[in-house]
Amino acid sequence: MASSENLNNFSLRELRSLVTVAELGSISLAARKLGRSSAAVSTAISDIEAKLGIQLFIRKPAKGLSLTSSGEIISMEARGLLAHADEFEMIAGALGSGLEGEVSVGCFTNLAPIVFASLLAAFNQEFPGIQVRMHIGDQEEVLQALKSGMTELAVTFDLDISDHYDSVVMAELPPHAIVPATHRLAHREEVSLSELIDEPFVLMDLPHTRQYFLSVFYSQNLEPKIRYRSTSFEAVRALVGNNLGYALLNLEPKNSQTYDGREVVSLRLRETMRPLKIVLVSLKRTARRRIARTFQDFARGFVKTWREEQRRIVGSRLSKET
Repeated sequence: MASSENLNNFSLRELRSLVTVAELGSISLAARKLGRSSAAVSTAISDIEAKLGIQLFIRKPAKGLSLTSSGEIISMEARGLLAHADEFEMIAGALGSGLEGEVSVGCFTNLAPIVFASLLAAFNQEFPGIQVRMHIGDQEEVLQALKSGMTELAVTFDLDISDHYDSVVMAELPPHAIVPATHRLAHREEVSLSELIDEPFVLMDLPHTRQYFLSVFYSQNLEPKIRYRSTSFEAVRALVGNNLGYALLNLEPKNSQTYDGREVVSLRLRETMRPLKIVLVSLKRTARRRIARTFQDFARGFVKTWREEQRRIVGSRLSKET
């Protein structure tokens, strides 16, 4: 392992070479992106490995490079150092002005249109000098983006989050049933899951999400009759609106209409079910930059207020329906 003296000898140029090769898996592609020669980038990687005394990449003839387990850790730390260096440069060049810079944030696909877009609009108004780069995906994609260093933070659900991550709970969303407006139970405020179990079920079929919704049934010793599956939140609602089954969801849009103009009704479940929690996630052992902390603090307050407003809207809708 390298000595502390050697660790202090890394240049930002070398670290950028390391991070870029890790992202692209190719010396030649990294050289092209950095505007340097392939030989210079290759030498930088070799020098870092020599200083550390460990192998960071596995060379695969005609297939590029892949990170070793040690390489994954080192490249992640290098990204953090470069991010702090970039932030230092921006702060030093903008003393006396507002907070400026860029932060990369992942978001679970279903949260993006319902809460994340309005969160970004409010954040942009409060901090116009900070640009937020979005990465939208399912749970696996969002967490992988954090792990790879593509994003610094993620707004997502508490689904299969390992000990590699820190997560801060921002809101809790219990599951509810979605039925067409013409359904025999649509006039009710709440139903028991057992009252729907014999009807066709439309499953929200994203990684980890499907397991969550199925676990809701299994916790009540029930087995759903799955007729349709979809990875699209709005497709699930549209299928329900067209009388093709009922669904379970945790998020509730302000508009009860589907994209094709059908009406759906949200019903509380009588049983106590495990809620989904909206969480703000980051990698452990990675120091968060000032800009990232600013987004984190703003997001927590915004989502809390959004959840309180959502409760009021749902309560008002139910009172009108009854």
